[in-house]
Amino acid sequence: MSRKQIISLVSGLAIGIVLLLAWLHFNPMQGFWFHFASLKYQWVILASLAYLSAYFIRAWRWNMLLPFNSPETGKKPGLFRTYLYAMGGNFINYLIPLRAGDVVRAWFIKRNHNIPLLKALPSVIIDKAFDTIAILFIIILLPFLAIQVSKAMVILLSLLALVFIVTLLLLLSAAWQKDFVIRVLNKLFWFLPSRLKTRVHAAIVLFVNELNVFEHHPLHLLFATLLTAVGLALDGAYFYLLFVAFGIPFSFPLALFGYTLINLSYALPQPPAQLGSNEWMMIIVFSIGFGLTKSAASAIMAFAHILTFSLMSFWGIIAFAISGKEVVLKIFKGEKIDD
Repeated sequence: MSRKQIISLVSGLAIGIVLLLAWLHFNPMQGFWFHFASLKYQWVILASLAYLSAYFIRAWRWNMLLPFNSPETGKKPGLFRTYLYAMGGNFINYLIPLRAGDVVRAWFIKRNHNIPLLKALPSVIIDKAFDTIAILFIIILLPFLAIQVSKAMVILLSLLALVFIVTLLLLLSAAWQKDFVIRVLNKLFWFLPSRLKTRVHAAIVLFVNELNVFEHHPLHLLFATLLTAVGLALDGAYFYLLFVAFGIPFSFPLALFGYTLINLSYALPQPPAQLGSNEWMMIIVFSIGFGLTKSAASAIMAFAHILTFSLMSFWGIIAFAISGKEVVLKIFKGEKIDD
């Protein structure tokens, strides 16, 4: 990693530790430890299956978005392979919140299917953009929930809505105003010498063209949106089942709304492994917003954090073992991931 990335990572880790210590200060462990005595592990298993299924559905969506076939096999990567690539990228994003995992996903495609990185990366960007549709779902759901929206939640919803609008404008511009987007991106590299500008321009044209994967496939857009909705429902089921596992009465719509809001907050800067930020988001959304006791909210998030880290690490390690571990060394050494 570059010096700038190392400083960013260390700073993020320091902030995460401060957030976690502050959370422990205001929510001492003895205050929520008794909740673990009633934990029912059969519900934890079901919650884990729902969690992994949500990622499988998103991998299915990404597989559908891949607009190319391998020149070696004439086929797209298989669904399970796509799932492994997605989990490997998610694992890197979880540990190193610099969005390097998004490039890793495209690199897996390049390494194992001989597809140029710039041809694979747009599918990753579009796939991530679909996750922002969740913002619309929770805004639509909000009037039907008997909750008092706190100022902190209003600020968070506003920031997330801004992320959604910017993402939507980018994709619509790439679809309907390709030449304009290409000109804007070219201007960002005005300082390059003429020889390099020619190569960069060719890469930008390829990149923007690949962003428009729905130009001749409108039904793909509908199905991708449907898969996004199913993934959101599985997210809600995962978190709701954790409430059931702890024996804490809670409604499914509120669990879905709150967990979706926490997931969407990952679009904002986060410490490595969401250290500390997840715990405070749980307090803001479920305790301040929904009236859940701090001890119950803290117990569920502490357990969920450990559970998701374990599941993500397990599948992430498998993904790199099968699909290519050398990219990890490239990331940590700061080497270029070749196109």
